[in-house]
Amino acid sequence: MSMSLPPVERAYVREDCVREWKNGTSNFKLADPVPMLRFLYELCSTMVSGELPLQKCKAALDSVEFSDKVSDEELASSFADIVTQLSQDIRMPGEHRARLIKLAKWLVESSLVPLRLFQERCEEEFLWEAEMIKIKAQELKSKEVRVNTRLLYQQTKFNLLREESEGYAKLVGGLASPSNL
Repeated sequence: MSMSLPPVERAYVREDCVREWKNGTSNFKLADPVPMLRFLYELCSTMVSGELPLQKCKAALDSVEFSDKVSDEELASSFADIVTQLSQDIRMPGEHRARLIKLAKWLVESSLVPLRLFQERCEEEFLWEAEMIKIKAQELKSKEVRVNTRLLYQQTKFNLLREESEGYAKLVGGLASPSNL
């Protein structure tokens, strides 16, 4: 049984497009506007599978017009979501995972995706492999558990002398009344 991923059915990142991007045809453009999320997913999977070098990602992005107006923040967020989703595939072959890690690093280095987006969304192991965190994944997980536990069990302090006097007076009056006995 093969452990490789099923190929992504590509509607927008077609073989002819990949050929043009590889050849570096500067005036090549896709004829019609494309949906951003689907295009980015197909583009990422094409680069992870090794069919398109990472360096050609910019050329691919320059050759396309998205059907919706897309801000740089939306583009970055979508790239981060796609890489996060791909990184969670446990059946991904080793060489594909290595290319995915290189893609994530390249997206940060080329300023397409801020590092914090990957740090917010990706699993600790992936961040460690991609050298996006300095602390080992297991240590980070245990630190996260400690912080969350402390936040959960931290006692909220009340200073009754600083509270509104009516509330404090009502509390004292309620405690002192004989009906509570």
